[in-house]
Amino acid sequence: MAVWSTTNVIEITKNRRIDSEFFHPEYISIERLVNKLDSIEPLGKLGKFLIGPFGSAFHVSNYDPNSKYRYVRGKDVKPFNLQDDDNVYMPEKDFFRLSKYALAKDDLLISVVGTLGNVAIVPEGVEGIFSCKSTVFRNSTIDPYFLLAYFNSKYGRLCLLRRQRGAIQTGLNKEDLKTVPVPIIDNKKQTNIGNKIRKSLELSIKSKSLYSQATQLLEDALGFNQIEFKKEKSYTATFSEIVSNNRADADFYQTKYRQLVTHLETINTVRLGSICNITKGIEVGSAAYTEHGPLFIRVSNLSKEGFVQGNSDKYISESLYNSLKAYQPNVGDILLTKDGTIGTCYVVDEMVEGIISGGILNLALISPEIPKEYLALVINSKACNMQANRDCSGALILHWKPEEIRKLKIPILTTDLMKKLNELAIESKIARKESKQLLEQAKQEVEQLIEKAAKNKQTKISAKSN
Repeated sequence: MAVWSTTNVIEITKNRRIDSEFFHPEYISIERLVNKLDSIEPLGKLGKFLIGPFGSAFHVSNYDPNSKYRYVRGKDVKPFNLQDDDNVYMPEKDFFRLSKYALAKDDLLISVVGTLGNVAIVPEGVEGIFSCKSTVFRNSTIDPYFLLAYFNSKYGRLCLLRRQRGAIQTGLNKEDLKTVPVPIIDNKKQTNIGNKIRKSLELSIKSKSLYSQATQLLEDALGFNQIEFKKEKSYTATFSEIVSNNRADADFYQTKYRQLVTHLETINTVRLGSICNITKGIEVGSAAYTEHGPLFIRVSNLSKEGFVQGNSDKYISESLYNSLKAYQPNVGDILLTKDGTIGTCYVVDEMVEGIISGGILNLALISPEIPKEYLALVINSKACNMQANRDCSGALILHWKPEEIRKLKIPILTTDLMKKLNELAIESKIARKESKQLLEQAKQEVEQLIEKAAKNKQTKISAKSN
């Protein structure tokens, strides 16, 4: 349905904007509500901005995996915190050459190119440079963690997004960011909201630490810490191997995969198909997509930490959902991706109304002796990840065939050790869930404060007019 944007010469002149998106009714109503508060300051008066270096200042071909200096890309800036499971690093000489762009604790990173409006805070201990895809806001005169909550609330985020410019590739520039309205509330409320964010981020770190402990303990138990997987430039395969494996692609016969197979033969393993009943999701076709409704859960919606939702999500109608409820994932189900980003496993711990796509499998454990979180931990580990990468096929989009998935070798440890690993994974999930709840509470408090203050001001105006 068409949406009409209306404005006048005064607004166009004041904002120096003539593009219709800037005057979208949703943006205008949100910003008007924020501006009704008694105390508002433009972001530019609350701190300093630092624009990232030109893209040519550092080239991605110079990444140094042995360096400690991080290069924070635009895709690393997520709501609230920096993604840290796919870090890249830069040489020491480049870090010092670009030291004016070095990140500091409590800097706010705002994504200004690509996915716009993500705002994350820099934790203590990050030594690195940020790219031109982000802008830093620092030296805030108000609690930066309160600001973080505000910019991740619907009001702060839409006030940011209203200021995007461009047609093919949109972006946010510094001068526009300076004009973003920020509500100024009393210090006690700021601190209360900010402390929720601080506690949340602490729990997030704890969650990752627990999962890392579980992963390390697993790999130590499997002896993977004693193997140096080789990356040889050349390797061979016999004709009989090609025939028996029905694979002629060179990658399948890499030396590291031969090392893996040899090592797994020394470990007690079982085939995944012997311990699980495997059910494939369903494809509904793009014609069935709707603007709203139950989620059509695709591979991009699944991570080892849980369901991920974003702007590219797809939905289906209530009627179609009701007819396909057999594909609804329930709490306790084990989901596994087989297309695109393969080998991601997650034990469902929260209900999401929707159905899983054909790129996702539902694993139902037959044996109660194998804990669910242990199974997910193993499938997400190097032991199974390498098997998946070896077995998958496809050039542009990777595919992991169900028949190969059933052959996946699952290491089986002692009952006590599997139980311990399962408990660590559960503790990690509990900490992550508490972290998410605190973030939501902080966002809701910011939104409620804005709505309450705006309502009170409107009431006073109405009373005076009467």
